[in-house]
Amino acid sequence: MKFGKLAGLLAVVGVSVSLCACGAKSQPDEGDTAENTSIFQKIDSEKSAAAEESDSPAEEVSTQIVVEAEEVSSQDTEKTNESTEEISADEQVTDDAGEAVSGEETEQEGNAASEGGDEVASEGSSDDVSVDVAPADDTTAENTLGSGFTASYDLQTLQNMHYSDEQMEQIRQFYENTVFAGDSVLLGFRNYSARSSDPMLTQLQFLAAGSLSLHNAFWPVSEKSVHPLYQGAQHPIWESMQMMGAKKAFLFFGINDVSYDIDESVALYPQLVDKIRELSPDMEINIISATYTLKDLGKGKLNNTNIAAFNQAVHELANQNGWGYIDMATVLSDGQGNLLPEYCSDGFLHESKSAYNVWTQMLVRYAAERLGLQETPVDDTAQQ
Repeated sequence: MKFGKLAGLLAVVGVSVSLCACGAKSQPDEGDTAENTSIFQKIDSEKSAAAEESDSPAEEVSTQIVVEAEEVSSQDTEKTNESTEEISADEQVTDDAGEAVSGEETEQEGNAASEGGDEVASEGSSDDVSVDVAPADDTTAENTLGSGFTASYDLQTLQNMHYSDEQMEQIRQFYENTVFAGDSVLLGFRNYSARSSDPMLTQLQFLAAGSLSLHNAFWPVSEKSVHPLYQGAQHPIWESMQMMGAKKAFLFFGINDVSYDIDESVALYPQLVDKIRELSPDMEINIISATYTLKDLGKGKLNNTNIAAFNQAVHELANQNGWGYIDMATVLSDGQGNLLPEYCSDGFLHESKSAYNVWTQMLVRYAAERLGLQETPVDDTAQQ
């Protein structure tokens, strides 16, 4: 009896041992090894591909600047300025203001924009600063420090002009210690100048930012302000100009200002000049007219009728105050108060390389006439 029980117990133990041995393998068989090797190869391949992808140059990302149709809440406004501008990772150049700009030419000249153009701050923004709006007082010649000279040329005149190397050096010197301040259209000219080999352009300094206007130029520096960066930080443009040691200022405003009352916006120009001259008493002031949108593509108050009215009022103001004035709008127009399509980069109002070629020619001619330079006749013999 006892032996029978013992035999039965041993039989049960034997079955249990057999079952455990079937459920575990101390080493994989050849099939498992091949499968695991295949998995590891796949992982290594994916890691290699990922590594190659991480070493590839980043795609260039253009700044996107959004325009409002008429009025938008400032809380919904995206701050678009040099601190948020994304630039090419392939190549960078540094402009005279110490900010990184794209060194790779893009189809839209660094101004690729969404359906809008410039973002326009709304009237009555809670972040706006109360600025006294009053007509400019009569200003004496002693403190205007401007030329009172108006430049308005046609394309044929610009394309046929000719100056000697010595004269071009004088023209270059005219723009020494010069700063250009304005919005995203001017930002495009900054990028164009940074890519240029023209010594007249490469020496220029810029305080340009998307959305910058005569109105928000008076805002205090904050997370929502759109002041251009200088030396890595935002400052009101009059402070940055003083830090630069600039002697001439070219101001390009209006596109972001016509959504406000035009008279109110125009009246801010002399107040801005006063702010600049408080810190830089010897600053010479020059105005560049606001440029147009393509035909029939105005949005709300931002339209060519209002831009033309703004320019006319500012031109009169420049004459009263002895400021220089460059009529950039007309030379880039179709003759009917619209931006020529060949000068547009985004189907709205931002400008192309061809437009900035004209900007350059206008600046050359403006300086030449300010300096009293006569064109040098082309030597027909030398051309043959």
